[in-house]
Amino acid sequence: MKLFHIARQLKRPFLCRATAFLVFSFYLLVSHSQYRVVHLGKPVNTPGSETGALRMDDTVLVFSSMEHSSGKNSQFDVGGPMMQVYQARITRNGNLARPHLDRWGLNSKRDHTGNIAFDPYTQDIYFTRGDVETLNCEIYYAKKKRRRGWEKPVKLKGAVNMEGYTSTHPSVGRLADSTVILYFVSNRPGGLGGADIWYTLVKNGQSGECVNLGPMVNSPADEYTPFYDQRNGVLYFSSDRAGGKGGHDIYGAVGQRNSWQQAEAVCHCLNSEQNDLYFTITSYDSITGRPLAGYLASNRSDSFFLTDTSCCNDLYEWRAESGEQRAEDTVAIAVDTTTVLHSPHSTLRSFTFPLYLYFHNDEPDPMSRKGTTETSYTDCQRRYAQLRGEYVGRQTSAADSALMEEFFDSCVVGNYERVEALFDYIEEQLDEGHSIVLTIAGYASPVFHNDYNQLLSERRIASFINMLRHWRGGMFADAMDDRRLTVEQKPMGVDNNSSLITHHSSFDDPVYGLPAAMARRIEISSCEAR
Repeated sequence: MKLFHIARQLKRPFLCRATAFLVFSFYLLVSHSQYRVVHLGKPVNTPGSETGALRMDDTVLVFSSMEHSSGKNSQFDVGGPMMQVYQARITRNGNLARPHLDRWGLNSKRDHTGNIAFDPYTQDIYFTRGDVETLNCEIYYAKKKRRRGWEKPVKLKGAVNMEGYTSTHPSVGRLADSTVILYFVSNRPGGLGGADIWYTLVKNGQSGECVNLGPMVNSPADEYTPFYDQRNGVLYFSSDRAGGKGGHDIYGAVGQRNSWQQAEAVCHCLNSEQNDLYFTITSYDSITGRPLAGYLASNRSDSFFLTDTSCCNDLYEWRAESGEQRAEDTVAIAVDTTTVLHSPHSTLRSFTFPLYLYFHNDEPDPMSRKGTTETSYTDCQRRYAQLRGEYVGRQTSAADSALMEEFFDSCVVGNYERVEALFDYIEEQLDEGHSIVLTIAGYASPVFHNDYNQLLSERRIASFINMLRHWRGGMFADAMDDRRLTVEQKPMGVDNNSSLITHHSSFDDPVYGLPAAMARRIEISSCEAR
């Protein structure tokens, strides 16, 4: 049971403009950074044990909870309370609504369920189920349906689940070629002692060979709850190895797969003398990539408990100290004001219009003569984001490469994240009884004939409508069907009036050049609540 639960112990908006240079760095939360840890309180935390807090789509907090047992030594008894997955909606002001049992079909009536990991690219879910008698755990996954919801969870095939041993605590990462790499914890043979962190590559629900991360990460003690920070290339995890503050401490190691720098303990202000586990990151500094906030689980002294703090973990939020000077304020950014990319001046929780979303050449459905598509913009954006390296590599100067990198990070990726905040707002307005009208225009670059560009801009708007209909398992589908949520469409073809498209020479590279990339877009010009 210890392996399963351990219950007893975006880019800043103005950077969507072209910049003259970029700042590259990774961040490991070492001791010179200052963070504050705050207990989440009720109703999320209980006298039982809460662990594994994870934000999905910036609108839902998922976590695991188990009722308290009165068994001897405050342990969780075999055949006693069940660990189950809960969800709590994150409101627009950042508060948590009252949690409820998972509605996605992840929980089991006979097995413990927890340790959720979410793939933001495919929206597939990985998690753990633990046998209530043997306490051995296995990793499952639920594939996102094309329309709403997730398919029935299935045990992950391949080598990741090993009979007689535990596999738990999955964390999803991506290799440069977009292959899923799953970090997980196991006590299988071949480790350095106790529970170790391993990785496996996953394709189509099939896991490959399992590889130990080696002595730079693992130790003869136990390593648990890995979380891979894809943005900075850092693996965070917990260990009870010698030299820590006490119990399980949070460590970080820079690297990927089985190539790592030596793991270091994170900021002393995050670790305590008790157990500190299930570290995750929810937000970053928009320029430097420095982690600014996230969650962890701990049984430190202000946790809720019935008898003693050795029993149960509670959920905590950690944040950068508000008085600490932000790294972005100390970095000089030279803005090239002659080339301005369209951008909403917004954050994840505030936005203005228009909001721009971008497409690869002739996407979706290349060479189609239809004005409709079954493709979702989520798929278009994911494929486009994976082409970042190819776009950057095709530029003819270092300055152009830097601009293209900034375009992908701030616009292709960053603006998609701002749409997630918009969807959060729409959900709140619908819940309050309002109806919503979105106005969306679609554009194409002047590569094809006008009639084709008109159809292409229609398909681009249609892909956004598909994303809206399928969002988070189809949460908006009913509102769209009964017309409480409608989309006013304006397919424009080529934007001949744009100040960015002044002459045909701007399109010397009609696919990989920056002017062409900026022209292939849709614009969400308004969101009206009635």
